[in-house]
Amino acid sequence: MPSIAEEQPSLGDALESLHKASRTPAKQRTVKVSGVINVICRHAFAYGLDEDALDAVVHIAARKTQLDQTSVTTLIKNLYPAQRVSGDVIVTIVAALGQGKGKPSPGTQDSLVKWLALIHVIIEDASVLSRLYGVLFAMLDMISIRTSLCHLLSLITRRKHVKPFRIQQLLELSRGLGNEPALQGLLRVYKDYYPDIILGSASTSRKSFAPQPDAEWRARVRTIQEARTAADDTTSERHNGFKVLRHGSKRTKASVLPDVHTYHATESSVTLEGIDSVDAFVERLDRIEPPGQLIPFLTDPLLQKYVELKPSPVVSARIGLWLATCLEEQVGAAAQDTGDSAFLTELLDGLLQHARYTKTLLPIVPAFLKEYLTVWDGRDHVDAVLGLLAYIPEDSFDDLYTEYLSPAERALSSNGLSAYTRLVGFYTEMLQHRVSTLAQQRPERRQPALISPEQQFLKDSVSHFAAFSTSLILSLPSEEGAELVSSTLAYWELLSTSSKPHVIPIILPPMHLVYYLMQSSPAVLVSRICGIIGSYKQAFDAHPRPVKHYYPSEVTDGLNWCLRDVYNLFWVARGLAVAEQKSVGMYCDPSLRSSLNDYLSGLDHEYAIGHAFGLSNNAWLASMSFAAWHALEEQVIDREGYDRGSIRWHTGPVSQQSLAVIRNGGVDVDWEGANGYKVFVLNWLAERGLGGLREFMFATVTDLKTGQTSAS
Repeated sequence: MPSIAEEQPSLGDALESLHKASRTPAKQRTVKVSGVINVICRHAFAYGLDEDALDAVVHIAARKTQLDQTSVTTLIKNLYPAQRVSGDVIVTIVAALGQGKGKPSPGTQDSLVKWLALIHVIIEDASVLSRLYGVLFAMLDMISIRTSLCHLLSLITRRKHVKPFRIQQLLELSRGLGNEPALQGLLRVYKDYYPDIILGSASTSRKSFAPQPDAEWRARVRTIQEARTAADDTTSERHNGFKVLRHGSKRTKASVLPDVHTYHATESSVTLEGIDSVDAFVERLDRIEPPGQLIPFLTDPLLQKYVELKPSPVVSARIGLWLATCLEEQVGAAAQDTGDSAFLTELLDGLLQHARYTKTLLPIVPAFLKEYLTVWDGRDHVDAVLGLLAYIPEDSFDDLYTEYLSPAERALSSNGLSAYTRLVGFYTEMLQHRVSTLAQQRPERRQPALISPEQQFLKDSVSHFAAFSTSLILSLPSEEGAELVSSTLAYWELLSTSSKPHVIPIILPPMHLVYYLMQSSPAVLVSRICGIIGSYKQAFDAHPRPVKHYYPSEVTDGLNWCLRDVYNLFWVARGLAVAEQKSVGMYCDPSLRSSLNDYLSGLDHEYAIGHAFGLSNNAWLASMSFAAWHALEEQVIDREGYDRGSIRWHTGPVSQQSLAVIRNGGVDVDWEGANGYKVFVLNWLAERGLGGLREFMFATVTDLKTGQTSAS
């Protein structure tokens, strides 16, 4: 009796069966070929085909066989490579094209050419199609594959392929066939390289260019290849930066940034369009002719490299003149509310992309922003405008704020909470840029912190952000401001880990904000705050001694008091304790602390205010701490081989006294020490994304840093 679910053959068995079926007439087969193809296609979709499997399927599809057309087409449509495609596979496919006794059907050849167009960006040897260009071009007289072949050639054509005899052949084909869309598209590509040789204008339509790649097919290939090879950029269609960027048939007519074209070029000219590798770019840099328009350098990686590596006053003047005229028109249009939003979006995105590439702004941009911010509505182009503002090269923060940031804040202030969150993100991006710039400097001499203009700018900007973000957090209900608080902590996380002695000063957050968030936030934010304070402690530990020569006592005293307050709160039973010149007790008045302690003692004699905020009793951590205890308890029981039926289980909450009691009939676990309960809880929380408290304690408690048993 057959089983209900038959075991599927392996990929190797399926490929062997397919090979036999391809040589056997349909009526003589003992295996149903559709089932075999189904196995191969399912495996290809789920895991991709490795080099051997892909080669085996292509060899079957690339010759005349006994398989029906539907089966072969299905195989080709499911050729998902698990890695980059080898040059041998490409050669096999190209050899299968054309007319001949052993060649596959015209429909199969067309499917194979379309597949080449799909995978041309993930070929192992990118030059293999270029070397086969002449073979492919010679097959343009084949009606059955001409459309797909024109699309493929349009994708791989470079200046070196555009020869006079090929231009002549294309023109003759065009005259003989009329306005065949795909052929006109290929002719247009040729015309882009030699506009003075190919006269007239090739009439193009949507069908003239290769269709957009099947998004689902490409997404599946990316998923397969990323799973197989951690992170290989070549699997994701990313531009390699050493070819001219082409936007293809989807480009809008109103686009402000044209493609790169070199006009009046001859066959001996060296142009950017003819560059296809880093070696070619380096070898020909001194001989490359500038393109007709230079403004595409905002988005084209190759033209950016050319402009940066071969600077010229003429080039700079051409770029500046174009931008000055265009940006002035955009400011005027925005003031009259007649601007083209899509046009300005593309322009601003290009300027931002250039700024992120060069880490500087073009000279015209600050002047444009100063004018544009006076008419900006705070709704359009927010990301681009804020992104550009982060690179404004001002020496004085007061000047920067007056001229740029204050107008931006006013424009955004009427657009709701999300606008404030974006502003916080902007200040974080500006901090990142300033910190990166400062980090490249070498200290000339040892001096007190915040002396140099760069450091003073950083201090002023941080002070403004502290007041700005604190005001926002205190003004909003906690349930509405969670994203804002998270973005604010991201700023302080960056700053707390960026200090560099004598270069990037240590600048603390306002301690009243730290205390406020410490007492009003969920566990994940409390953990992040502890991590920030722990990072500042590590920064001062790594700073040259004596620290008081570089920072005033109010800075170090403020951090020391905060360290002791957090330590008292979570680690020892002294929560909210005030000690003169040592701790401020989270700003809790001593009389209030005493009243709270009396209240708790009245509920139960074991309750006390000092214990209320520890790991076991803290309102935000108690449930997780007890889950950590259960994990530790189970671990000890398994290690020691205790009888689960007779063991005395801890019912919580865990304390030093309860651990001493539970040893009689239960597990034996220390309260402190490297293998104790408290350290286990810290590690358990860190494993679940709440590592800030662990970072704080290991940075603060000397015994934990040295691995010794800690004392209360």
